[in-house]
Parts: sequence; structure tokens; C-alpha cells
Amino acid sequence: MSSRALKRLQQQRLEQQAQELEQESDQESIPDSSSKAQNLFDLLNAGDDDNDDDNDNNDAVSEDERPATPPPVERTPSPAKKSKKKNKKKKGKAKEKPMDDLEALDKAIQEAAAERGQQGESSMPATNTHERRQLLSINYRYLDAEAEMKRMFGSRVVNSESRAVGRVIKRSRLTTPKVDWAPYKNQGLHMELIETVNGVQYFAFKHDETYQDAQLQFLNAVAMHDPNALMFLIQVHPYHVDGLLQVSEMAKQSGDWTVAGDCIERALYACERAFHPHFTFGSGTVRLSYQRAENRSFFLAIFRHIQFLTRRGCWRTAFEFNKLLFSLDPDNDPLGALLSMDSFALSAKEYSYLTRMYKNWKTSGKVYPVDMSDLPNFAFTSAVAQFKLDGCPSGDYTDEGSQMLREALVKFPTVLPNLYSKLGESNNQKLPLSDSAPDVYLDLLETLLVERNHELYKEPEILRWLEENAALVASAVEKQPQRQTQVQCELNKEIPLSVCRHIVLSDIQSLLAYLPSSVTNASFNMYDPLPPADSTTGYDINERIRARGGSGNNPAAANNMFDQLIQTLRGASRARQVPADTVNAIRQMIENMGLYGGGQPGDRLPGAFPEDEDVDAERFHDDEANAAGAEEDADVQRELQELMDGVTEEDLEIQRALAETYDRRNNADSHNEQRE
Repeated sequence: MSSRALKRLQQQRLEQQAQELEQESDQESIPDSSSKAQNLFDLLNAGDDDNDDDNDNNDAVSEDERPATPPPVERTPSPAKKSKKKNKKKKGKAKEKPMDDLEALDKAIQEAAAERGQQGESSMPATNTHERRQLLSINYRYLDAEAEMKRMFGSRVVNSESRAVGRVIKRSRLTTPKVDWAPYKNQGLHMELIETVNGVQYFAFKHDETYQDAQLQFLNAVAMHDPNALMFLIQVHPYHVDGLLQVSEMAKQSGDWTVAGDCIERALYACERAFHPHFTFGSGTVRLSYQRAENRSFFLAIFRHIQFLTRRGCWRTAFEFNKLLFSLDPDNDPLGALLSMDSFALSAKEYSYLTRMYKNWKTSGKVYPVDMSDLPNFAFTSAVAQFKLDGCPSGDYTDEGSQMLREALVKFPTVLPNLYSKLGESNNQKLPLSDSAPDVYLDLLETLLVERNHELYKEPEILRWLEENAALVASAVEKQPQRQTQVQCELNKEIPLSVCRHIVLSDIQSLLAYLPSSVTNASFNMYDPLPPADSTTGYDINERIRARGGSGNNPAAANNMFDQLIQTLRGASRARQVPADTVNAIRQMIENMGLYGGGQPGDRLPGAFPEDEDVDAERFHDDEANAAGAEEDADVQRELQELMDGVTEEDLEIQRALAETYDRRNNADSHNEQRE
């Protein structure tokens, strides 16, 4: 029981005592009725003045969550029909009850204090202290990348391109919506509040049936490695988050960084439009579980957005988004945001934040060391930050930043030669024990530190500071070696899965060699890399498949595909209405492809889910028939794509093309039957 709850309980009991004493006073007729009654809650608050500071760590984020102070107790006349006999029985007990209640409260307070003492002795940190909330809070002002670019280059340069005039777009904190985006329409993505524990609210994204159907189409397109089907899905569902993540990855691989970044921004916009009203992500008290499959898209969208921000040099914005990513699940850190927090803080010149994080943040000790001083990246970068805050002093290096650097060099001596090598320095300065190979997890963290932060050590004053402090600690390392041989955490036998995700997503080629064989031998998709083993979802995907008929071979699926195709044709031709003849021709083509039932497996639209009896059935009798069926499916897919690309306002001869397609298909079927 928290001290706030105990205080509330004590107030309620004192209020009850006051009412009972007033009933007695009415019976006994107190002579001095003109004297003002003393407010018992004033006494209670007076006794708690010294404890206000101690209770700050248990407060919630918002002042609105503080319990309201009860009004002063006023005298109210007791009912006239009260039993005198009953009041006389209460009279004798009323004098003893306050003392008993206070003793009970004291006992409860002592028990609560004992529980807090036991918790303080454990390695688990408090989950909602004032300091942790401050470190996890987000400044909305610095989430705008365009505003940061204006601060760097000036508004005239950034606004050189004329702003398009168009429809009004809903304001967003995470991104800047563009006028050329499709109008947002909620397609079934929502967020729900799961629970509230110790002032921390746990949320989860939720898919309704419409979004679940789109998710099935997305999974089908990914399974078939069909980029055309994926692009078709995005045209129909322009704010499908997983689809946007996958298209962004495709665009990035092809070198189109503009499209890749635009897809990520649209994904963030879609997630923000689905936020719960109480999901105040800037407070540092809202959480999302990475275990929930629907939540992972938001994590990945933030991570990818950070990468695009760094390409633009928006370090302050990237730093705020990195804090946001970390605050969603700081205990587990599923995407390794803590491994890049220090680098972004230094690049954004947030030296004070970095030193506060170094001194005050405590982890659970599962994936990372409990103290930040035992994490290589924080040990070195926090020393640089403190050195900057101290004004880059020179001389005997007795400042706090130099002391922090020497402690880091003693713990992690291998970093120094690796850093010199990365900088291209000819300095052969080494520390004792720096040649021995550390633990693989520790080696990975040290290599990640060098890869991310070596540019910061190119400043002449920083490099000179590093060299001179390394010379000072050389003898100390040799006499009293305190080098860490492994990461001081529970999961240090191999690289944790969350760190593996960070390496896979970071696109640092030199780090891929550290991935264990369990990761390199596994197959995974970039829209959900290395999902947790205990992954959960709000709905059963297989049940949803069965609810839709088990495959694409049913009238409901055909009608859905038909409506989507018509919608796409309208968007492609920019016509208000597709001609009725064209609509009928397309419907006839879909019917002939077997989507309304009775068709053979080879007649289905590419991506349809197979029925149970199709799994055991023998589809092809020999290699020749197998090749013919594969070629036939490819022709159908190619013709559909040509159909979608070719329809314009002037081109209304689609009936002839469909008729030719239908004839070719019938001839091919007849030819196959004759050969069989």
C-alpha cells in the first residue's frame, strides 16, 4: 500500500471519527458553542508537511490524478429520531476508537515501509519515480524535423519550395502530413487501454475485422513475394501500417529514399490517428508491449523514422524520437533504443540529459547492466558530455569528466585501440590487457560504440584529452586490473534477442558477423524482424481465414476483390465512374477465373489461400503439366496488372482485351486436356 493510499485511508477514518464526536456533542450540549471547531484535516496535513518530499516519487504524472483534499468537516445536526440508547453505546466507544485507528494506521505504515525497504534492496528499479518520468518525457516541440531544419538553415531556405494549397489536414505531433497523401479514413486500426499499474498506463493497438482482412491480404502478398500485390494493397488501403513498412523497405533497397521516408511518415500518421485519448506519449507513463503483434508496427515505424532523420541531419528530432521509442517499453527495450540514446544525445548537444541518464537511470539488470557506468557506450559518451559541460578543461585533468573517462578506460581497455584504428590514427598507444578478446556480447557493445561515436573523437581537443588520460591510467590498469570480461547482466551468455533486432535494423554491416547462428539461420520478414517467442495477438489469424471461407475461392472474397479492383481503376483513370460495360467485363473475367467456386486450384487469383482438400490433392501429373500451370498463373497475373495500368478515360476498349484473354485461356485449357 502506497503512502498516498494510507493518507487517504487516514483521512476517511478521521472524518468518520469527527462525525461520531459531533453526534456526542449534540447529546451532551457543549457550553461554548461560539468557539470555532478545529479542522481535523488541518492537523493531518500539518503532520505531513515534512513528508511531502518523500512522497514525490509516488506521485502520478499529472496533477489531475492527485486526490482532491476533502472539505472541512462542518457541524450538521443529527437526526431527531436517533435512538438515545444507540448513541449511548457509541459514546463509550468513541473515545477509544480514535486511538485504536491511529495505532492500526501506524502499524500499516510500518508494514508498507518494510515492504518498500525490501524492494529497495532488490535490483529492480522503481517503475514510476519522478526522475524516471523526467528522463522519459518527450518535448513535443522538438518532434518536428522541418522546424529543426529551419533553425539550422533558416526559414527562407526551407520554405523555398512553395507550399501547396489544398484541403485542411488534421494536425499531427509525430509527422507533418502532406497534401498529396490520400484522405485519411479509419480502416479499422484502434487503440485500447489494457490496465493502469502504479500510475503507468498500458495500451495496445487493436485491429477490427476490416483491418484484419487487409492484414490477411498483406501476409498473402508477402508470402508470395509479389510486389505488385503489395502495391495494389497500398492503393486500396493507403494507411495500412505493415504494408507501408514493407513498401518503404522495398523503396530503400532500390535507392528511392524519398518514397521510403514518405511511407514511414504515413505509417506514423496512421498510428497517431488511432491513438487512445489518454495515450499521452510525452508524459513517460504510457507503455506498449512488444509481445503484442499489433504494437510492433509502431515500434518499427519509429525506428525507421529515426534512421531517415539522421540522414537529414536532424539530430535533435532523432534524439526525441529515440526517447519515445525507449519510453514505450523501457524495462525490455525491444529494439535496443538505449544503445543509441547516448549517440543521439551527444550529436544533439544534450550533454546535461546524458549525464543525468548516466547517474540516475537503473535498468532491471536483465539485458543491460543495472548501472549505466557498466555499459560501454554510456561509460565513454557520458565522460565526453561531462567534459563538454565542464568547459573542456586542460592541464592535470582532475575534472569530473576526465575521471569518468579514466574509469571507462580501466573497465573497457579494448575500446582504445579499436577507436584509434577507426579514426585512422597512427598512435600505437595501448592499454594492458587490451589484446585479450572479451566476451562476444561485450565485444559487440564495444564495436557498436566505436562505429557510432568515432566521429565525435575527431575534434582535436577531444582526441588530445583521450590520449593524455589513456597515458595516465596505463600504470593503474597494469597494477590493479579492473577490466570487465563480460556484460554485467543476466542474459550475458549470448547476445539477447532485443540487441539482435537492433543490429539487424541498424544496417551496420560490420556488426552482422556478431549475430548468433540461431538468428542467421532463421527466416524472418523486415516488417517484423525476430518476433518474440511468446508473441500474442488480439485475434486468431487462422480463425479469421476460416471465417472468410478458408481461401479466396468464395463469393465473399470475389466481391471484395472486385470492389477493390474497381476502386483502383477509378483512382488510376481519375474518372468519376467506370463505364458499366467495363465493370461487367471485369466481373465476367473474375467469374471465369474460378473465384465464385467450382474452379480448379490453378484458376484462382494468385495469393488465394488453399482449401484443406487441395493440400493432399495431386495438382499436376507430370513436369510438362506443372510448367504449363505455372506459366498460366503468370499470364493471369501479368494480364491483371496490364488491365489495372491500362485503363484511362480515353481507353474504353477493355472489353475486346478481356475477350481475347478469355479466348486464350479457353484454348490453353483445351490444349492441356488434349495432352493429358
